[in-house]
Amino acid sequence: MEEILNHSENTEDLGNQAAAFHRLSKNEKLEFLGKIIKPENANAGAFLNLIYPGETDKDIQKHIRMLLHKLKTAGIKTEEPKISGEPVLRKIEDKKEYRGFMSNFDDSNTRVVLSALEVKKNNFIFLNGTAHFTDGLVELLTAPVDRKGFEEILREYRRGTGEGMVFVDISSRYAVYILEEESAKSGKYKEEITQVKKFTSRVQDSIQKPEDIYGLECPETAHSLAIEKILTHAIFEPFKLTWSSIDEDKKEYSNIGGSTIVLPPYVVEEKKRAFLKVLLERDELKSQTAPIKRMLEDYAYIFYSLKELPYYRGLTDCLRDPGAPMNVVLQFLAKSLDTEEKKEEGLIVNPYG
Repeated sequence: MEEILNHSENTEDLGNQAAAFHRLSKNEKLEFLGKIIKPENANAGAFLNLIYPGETDKDIQKHIRMLLHKLKTAGIKTEEPKISGEPVLRKIEDKKEYRGFMSNFDDSNTRVVLSALEVKKNNFIFLNGTAHFTDGLVELLTAPVDRKGFEEILREYRRGTGEGMVFVDISSRYAVYILEEESAKSGKYKEEITQVKKFTSRVQDSIQKPEDIYGLECPETAHSLAIEKILTHAIFEPFKLTWSSIDEDKKEYSNIGGSTIVLPPYVVEEKKRAFLKVLLERDELKSQTAPIKRMLEDYAYIFYSLKELPYYRGLTDCLRDPGAPMNVVLQFLAKSLDTEEKKEEGLIVNPYG
C-alpha cells in the first residue's frame, strides 16, 4: 500500500497504481484513502478521479467524493468525478415496441410477413407484406395504425388461419430482413424497405438474419427428429413445388411401373427416384434448392415460436448438412407429382386484401 501511495505522487505511474488500488481489500482501500491527501501529493485529485469510475463499492465511492470535496474547499482545483455506466438521474425514455409476424406458405405458395413499428406511444407504422415463393414480394401495404387497430388486425389474421396454416410472432428485425429479401427477388418496394431499414437499424433483436436461427436456446431434453418425420408436419402440407412442365411430368411419373410387366414395388420406387433425380438436373428445378433452404430456415423459426422444439432441433440439425436441401427438394418433387387431387384448405386469409 505504501508503494501505491508513493507512486500516486508521480503522474507517470498513476495508471498502474490505479490498477493496483483496485486489487486492494475494502479496508485497505479506506486506509489508503486516509493517507493520500497530504501537502506534498499534488496529484491526489487526479488520482482520485482516475480510480473513481472503476470503483463499485458505494462506501469507497462516497469516501472518494468526500476527499475530492475536501480538496476543492481547500482551494485545490479538481474535476468532478466521472461516473461510468448509466447516470443515476437520467431522462426516462419510453421504450418503443417493435414486432414482427409471419405465416407459412399456403396452397398458392404465398405467405404473409408483417412488421409493426411504434413511432410514438401506442401509434404504429404497420407493414403488411405478401410474398410468393418464386416471385418474391408481390404486395406491400403500409399504414399508420393505433394500438387498438393493430391488435384487431392480429386477431383477424389469427382467426383467418385454417388447418395447416400458422401465424407466429418473430423478431421485428427478422421480419424486415425477410421483406427486404423478398423485395430483392421481385424488384418491387425497394424504396419503402430502405426507409423501414433506417427506422429499425438500432433495434437489438436476438434474431436478425437466418444464421441467428441456428443458435436459439434449446434444452437438451428436446430430441432431434428425423427430416422424414418433420416433413409430415401439417405446416408443410399446403406447399408444393411448381414448374413449367409439371403436367407432362406428372403423367410420365404416374406411368412408371404401369407397363404390362409387373415390377416389384422396390423396383418401381427406384425408377421413380431416378426420374426425380433427372428432373432435379433441370435448371428450373435446380435453382429451387437455395429458396427451399431459406424456407426451411424460416420454418425452423416457426417451430421454435410454436415451442415444437424437437422439430426445430431436427430441422436445424438437418440444415447443417450441405446436401440436405437437395434431398428435401426431391421429396417435394415427389409430393408435387402425386396425381391424387386434394381439397384445398388452410389458406391464410388476408382480412384487408
